[in-house]
Amino acid sequence: MHQSIARLGKITSILAGILLIVAHSLNLGAGNYGSVPGSLLTFLAHLLLIFVFFCLYIYHGETNGLVGFLAMLLGNIGNVIVTAIVYVEMAEASKEKLSQVFTNPMNEPIHNFGPLLFVIGMILLGTLIIRGKRLPAYIGYLLLVGTIVFAGATATGDYQRAIEVLGAIFTGAGFIFAGVKVKS
Repeated sequence: MHQSIARLGKITSILAGILLIVAHSLNLGAGNYGSVPGSLLTFLAHLLLIFVFFCLYIYHGETNGLVGFLAMLLGNIGNVIVTAIVYVEMAEASKEKLSQVFTNPMNEPIHNFGPLLFVIGMILLGTLIIRGKRLPAYIGYLLLVGTIVFAGATATGDYQRAIEVLGAIFTGAGFIFAGVKVKS
């Protein structure tokens, strides 16, 4: 792996992990669409995750196989869609009336399936890390637990934001440790 790609992976993974934890903590207690600062940091974290997916894919090299390829592909497609959703939520948090963007018949499938693709990509990434032996298995487990907890938060009603923070802590820690453990 080229040294500059490894360095990019380290920095973006650590930063994305920190931003996810801070962003969702800022959104705790905020309205339906979170706070503007929390949404902005979530937006930035997801932008960084695009590089993280690519760098971790390259880092795993030949051990990727189909699981690694699908993790990178589905994770990035879903992540780009989630980034767009967070952008609209950021506008909603600043009191703009844009919720009709999500209910438009043309955009509704994208809004519904984009996050699902991201979750599938994250689960595959966690699995790749556990099976790949290039990074410690606990990193993969942190990503898996964080993703499942975060995805399940939508079913928790009034406790959704608190559960999302918990999921963000696990996921963020997974990305931070991944960034620390990637060898340049």
